[in-house]
Amino acid sequence: MRTNEQAVQLIRTILTEHEDYFDQLKPQLKRFKNSYENRFWEGQNVDDGMIRVETADCFSYVEGFIASLFSRSPAVAVGKDPSMTEGNAAMAQEVVNRFLFEKREQIEIASRLALIYPNSFLKLYDTKSEDMLEKVAIKALPPWEVITDMDASSWDSQRFCGHVYYLTVPEAKAKFGNKEFKAIPKVDYFDTDVAKGKYNGKLNSLPDEYLYIQVVELYDFAYDHLYIWSPNWSNGDKLLEKSQIPLRTYDDKPLSPICPIYFARKPERPMCGLSAVARVYDQFFEKNILRTYWANAVRRDSRQYIYKEGSLDPEALAQITAGIDGAMIAVDEQSLEGIIRPLHVEPISTNFDRYLGQIEQDINRGSILAPFSRGEATKATATEITALAQYSASEIGKLAREKDSAIELLARAYLRTVSLLCEEGEIATIEIDDLPKIITVSDLDAKFKIVALDQSSTPLSDSIKKNNLIMLAPQLIQYGVPAEKIKEEIIRLYDLPKSFMDVQQAPPQPQASLPQGMPSEMPSEGDIGPAGELPAEQLSQMLMSRGGRA
Repeated sequence: MRTNEQAVQLIRTILTEHEDYFDQLKPQLKRFKNSYENRFWEGQNVDDGMIRVETADCFSYVEGFIASLFSRSPAVAVGKDPSMTEGNAAMAQEVVNRFLFEKREQIEIASRLALIYPNSFLKLYDTKSEDMLEKVAIKALPPWEVITDMDASSWDSQRFCGHVYYLTVPEAKAKFGNKEFKAIPKVDYFDTDVAKGKYNGKLNSLPDEYLYIQVVELYDFAYDHLYIWSPNWSNGDKLLEKSQIPLRTYDDKPLSPICPIYFARKPERPMCGLSAVARVYDQFFEKNILRTYWANAVRRDSRQYIYKEGSLDPEALAQITAGIDGAMIAVDEQSLEGIIRPLHVEPISTNFDRYLGQIEQDINRGSILAPFSRGEATKATATEITALAQYSASEIGKLAREKDSAIELLARAYLRTVSLLCEEGEIATIEIDDLPKIITVSDLDAKFKIVALDQSSTPLSDSIKKNNLIMLAPQLIQYGVPAEKIKEEIIRLYDLPKSFMDVQQAPPQPQASLPQGMPSEMPSEGDIGPAGELPAEQLSQMLMSRGGRA
């Protein structure tokens, strides 16, 4: 058991290490942020007299991944644990999927943060609501706001984790009591000096709603305690709150409301993520430098002439420079030849074209997306495109698995949080199979198996599955697969209306008069073979009746 003094010392040490680590990363992360936001040249040491050009490659690079990772709204499949009899898995699944559908935006924001920066997080927090299922919300967090145990080998093996955030003074007093807080301005991670200078000497004149305190929420898994501390109260020598970690697993183990998203990790330090933008930032830099050089070179690529001094008066020279179409300029006939001669301007070297092509190749190598999946025309054959599509689907599937892991952890934490916040006897109504159902806390307070429904599914892999099913449909029918089952799968994959499954019987057709010699009864549907052919004996009789040969 840690004493309060030991807990305060632990928080100070952990917070200092965390801030030092991200202070070193700040210049690099700011460049990634500016590149994504099309403010590449902000803060760069470039001559102000130059025309600066930047491309949107970083934005398209990140958004290409986002489009490939989210084929549909996130969802999970919930199953009951065989060792437990409590809970209702069907209701839990509907509740979680309803929550994930409404919070897709925050999940996408967290995915963008994890691509631009080393990683990101999703945090569950309680909201004021009378609805049992609306008491929990989530927020995407950048990596510098979350304290992690950098020495841990996995998220579950951490000794501690925490969240650093700001609260307004009224919010802090409502949550922690009417204490004497020392208010500070809310400092942005990237604009620390600007924020401090903006409110310098003006804090006393600002209303409480614009005054903040910094709060550290630390989960000590080693001793199963939650510490809440602020450097802006009692000089940071005391804890604001100390309690057992409230969020628990079904077997009463401490659980954090923070869920991580890592798309890449350092092999030797898995809790330190790797930015996807960092892999190709140098190529973005070189491409913007090259395009800027071209832009300035093109503006100097103008037609220039020399002329004999004294051969043209100022009025005639002004007509020439004005570029008036069909202008007639009178000059001395003897001096007409050779008065004006154009200057030769050397074109830009073709080396720049080759260099730009090499940069584009490096960007494509740094991305696991095939060029055609980004809408780029290529000269690849159909076989090569299929191979590249399968490779891209597999590689993006790795990222999708990381996203699915975060969604599974988020779903589990959501169910446990709802069970924690709801009171005994509280109920909610939800629709299951088009029927309203009453849900109680006991339906959700159980041990469940949770699996993401996407299971590494991406738009590219989904497209491959759809095409393969359409191509294989004739063979599947020949192998005896019912056509209704194939139809059902096609409707599911293409997300078509369920009403397409309703089979309408065709109205009976009037029987036409048959030619003389034709049999009065046509073969029934059951008499037709699997390939649409009649049995040999019946076919022979029909041909004989028409004067043919069997």
